[in-house]
Amino acid sequence: MSKDEVGVVVIGLGFVGGRAHAPSFARIEGSNVVAVSDIVPEAADRLVKKYECKYYRDYKEALDDPDIDAAVVSTPTPYHYEIASEALSRGKHVLCEMPLTSSIELSERLAKEADESGLILLPVLNFRFTPNYVKAKEILREGALGTPMAFTFREHIPAKELAMQWPLSSWAWDAKKSGGLPDYTLSVWSIDLLRWLFETEIESVRWQSSYNELQGVDNFKGYQTVGVVKLENGAVGTLQYGATVGEGLGTSRLEVYGSNTKTLEAIWNNSVKIMETSESIDEWTFAEKGPRVWGHRQTDEYFVECILDEIAPSFGPKDAIIAQRVSRNIVK
Repeated sequence: MSKDEVGVVVIGLGFVGGRAHAPSFARIEGSNVVAVSDIVPEAADRLVKKYECKYYRDYKEALDDPDIDAAVVSTPTPYHYEIASEALSRGKHVLCEMPLTSSIELSERLAKEADESGLILLPVLNFRFTPNYVKAKEILREGALGTPMAFTFREHIPAKELAMQWPLSSWAWDAKKSGGLPDYTLSVWSIDLLRWLFETEIESVRWQSSYNELQGVDNFKGYQTVGVVKLENGAVGTLQYGATVGEGLGTSRLEVYGSNTKTLEAIWNNSVKIMETSESIDEWTFAEKGPRVWGHRQTDEYFVECILDEIAPSFGPKDAIIAQRVSRNIVK
């Protein structure tokens, strides 16, 4: 493109849109937050004042703005297809939160629309940019574990915390609107992480889920969901997603077991260890802050880079759809 700056509208100003994407695009060289859009005006007030940008209650009006080159879709999943499709039809590049849409069919349709338009449709697969996962991939590529033989990924969210965000009455518990339940919605990033980290495809996965009401947690069901996975490179492992633990007990943990008896451990987003024995441990720590901790800022930077340099992204809708295909049987 001939412009040296990408004008952005952030559509959907919840936590991810308002606290991750909007601040990122406001600071990224070569981008400018032209406008924000949300059906709740109060959600936009702070951002309009801080970034001196426009506010549109109706996102379609924002897409008519000639100063806007790209749309960030950070609304709840049920609205992704409608908004992203409209943005593409108006000649805007799109950065879309995950899951890409509420169904594989709609995601495939959206991918086709993007391909035909010649515009960029980039799913927010931000684990590919999370600092400790980037280091973990570097370690695996160097052969520090020999051949990766097995892995585990566990993500536990405190029940009361998730109940506040997604009570039973919310879209996240309506499979027709969201494509699945909360475990499905939250699984897609780690599924993509496996493919990217090990540079291979997922050969098979078998899911088992348990949902129960929890004592002391109203309007919510706790869940524990486990997937037994085999990769095409021969590695096997498990994915576990839970929302039954108490306050302060949330965790995100990746472990990889190598053929040379070494184990890699990545905890949250700020630590990676290689353990040979209980006393022989190499550790790397990361002190990123704000939108960088889980890779949102880096994803947004990459989106801007691809637009300005007119290069095709190294990942896209196909990867988002694969993640949806792998996770869809959680619903069943």
